[in-house]
Amino acid sequence: MKKVCIILLSLFTILFFISCGSTPAAEEQEPEAPETSEVVEDVVEDTSDSEIDAEAEAERLAALIEQVNDARQAAIDAYADENCPDQMEKLDALLDGLKDSSDPEADAKALIDKYNLLANYSNAVEAKYEIDENDWQSYAQSNYDRGVDYLDKVEEALDSDSVDFDKSVYSDAENALKEFNAVLNIAYKKIAKEEREAALEAKKKADSVKAGVARKAEYKEAAELIQSGDSLYSMQNAKKAVEKYTDAKEQFTYLYEDVSEKRAAAQAAIEEAKRRVAESEKFAEEADMKAPITEQVEGIEDEDAVLLEADDYEDPEDAEADIAEELEDEYEEDIDDVEAE
Repeated sequence: MKKVCIILLSLFTILFFISCGSTPAAEEQEPEAPETSEVVEDVVEDTSDSEIDAEAEAERLAALIEQVNDARQAAIDAYADENCPDQMEKLDALLDGLKDSSDPEADAKALIDKYNLLANYSNAVEAKYEIDENDWQSYAQSNYDRGVDYLDKVEEALDSDSVDFDKSVYSDAENALKEFNAVLNIAYKKIAKEEREAALEAKKKADSVKAGVARKAEYKEAAELIQSGDSLYSMQNAKKAVEKYTDAKEQFTYLYEDVSEKRAAAQAAIEEAKRRVAESEKFAEEADMKAPITEQVEGIEDEDAVLLEADDYEDPEDAEADIAEELEDEYEEDIDDVEAE
């Protein structure tokens, strides 16, 4: 009996351990990933800002390069590629290397200044050439002499191998151009006054043959050229004014000669007609003496008959353009002011 109890107790013990070993183990949970949404947003935001900055920088550099190209074109328009070709080549080489520059913005601004320097220098050279060709130095000798001094300094700097110029070189180029332009302005003002007087003399000749009536449209056009020249002169553009006055002079001269020639031809035709009428009258008188007409003949008007209606002719003087004889300006004062500088 005791053995049976021991056996049963052993069985219960075994079964108990078996049941405990078969209890399922708790499921392992995978660790959750840490939240990174805020970090991602910050990275995206930082990337976006850097892209905007890069785009703004690119746009700013593109605008500067456009300004460099504009300055370069201005220098070419001033014939800098002919008057200072070596310096133009050096600046063009710097322009080609601008994309590889460590500081493209600063280098672009420096190039703009250098191209402007060559443009001013070349314009000064061209202005001096025009003055020398026409012997206009005496119109403003002191201005001319100062311009030559400034130009010599610029040429000395340009003859060096360097393109890093002192600030004074830039101002010397500007001053040289300013002085030569002063000479040209005074010269063209004097020439404009002379050409205007010549145009008015040509107009008087055209008025003498009534060109305003015979060739109304062309006469008006010539008169408007003088008025246009007066307007340009008052706006300190004496050079363009000279062109207008010269064109007006040539137009009035042409009208005078052409109308005079046609009037002469018409007068000759009138004289010839008078001669033929006189001959016809003489022949008619002789015929009337031989065989006088005693009755009305159809087709022949009475002696006192009015064949044409009276014509109210336009007064030729009304067709003449009214243009002031004198041109009001500050010419003498301008000369005094420039010489006193």
